[in-house]
Amino acid sequence: MELLTSIRRPRALVALFVVAVIAAGCTSDDASSTETTAAPTTETTAAETTAPPETVAPVTTAGPETTTTAPTTTTVTTTTAPTTTSTTTTTTTVATTTTVDTYALAEGSGCTPGTNVLGDGRWFGYVDSASATAIEFDLACWFTGDGAILAAAEDGEESPPPNDYYVRNFNPQLRTIPISSSADVFWLPSPGDPSTQTTVPYADWLVGRSTRPAGLQPGVWVTIAGGEGVFIEEQFVP
Repeated sequence: MELLTSIRRPRALVALFVVAVIAAGCTSDDASSTETTAAPTTETTAAETTAPPETVAPVTTAGPETTTTAPTTTTVTTTTAPTTTSTTTTTTTVATTTTVDTYALAEGSGCTPGTNVLGDGRWFGYVDSASATAIEFDLACWFTGDGAILAAAEDGEESPPPNDYYVRNFNPQLRTIPISSSADVFWLPSPGDPSTQTTVPYADWLVGRSTRPAGLQPGVWVTIAGGEGVFIEEQFVP
């Protein structure tokens, strides 16, 4: 059975082949009797290549002429004077008044003994009256040099004073001075002439003094020792 099947298969194949050949022949005859129709010409038109649009550089339309005016820079220099704050320091100078005790500038033993009785020393003044044993003495202050200038100015008198001396005599008090029996006097027979000065005993001075006018009695320096006057010296003044 199997053998029969295998024989039949080749025969079938042959039959199919024959049919194919006959069909091909028929097709050939038909083609000959049929007007040959030209095969359609396939015109291949190359696609028109459209060139890319010409690139036209954009026309730059000049804008309106622009005139650029450089800004005018006005430099205003303002000079501000520096403000100087001055601190004014007011220095008040208080005048220091040095009070000078002009009485202390009086020559000799001074003129402010502090008591009614003059102690030992050399005192200037005026003899108000004189006796054989005592004198009434008006104590005064005798200044020379700077002392005279200061004292005169203090008293409201001319300063510097004339002839470089000044006498202050504000106290009219009289003091009694006992006179030693051996006392001497350096006197001025002519008060305006110092060359006439001479030393005489106290008793002789009493006589000579009594002959003078009152206004010509000069001031005197009385030296006291042991409580009594031992020497009197008349003071010459120009």
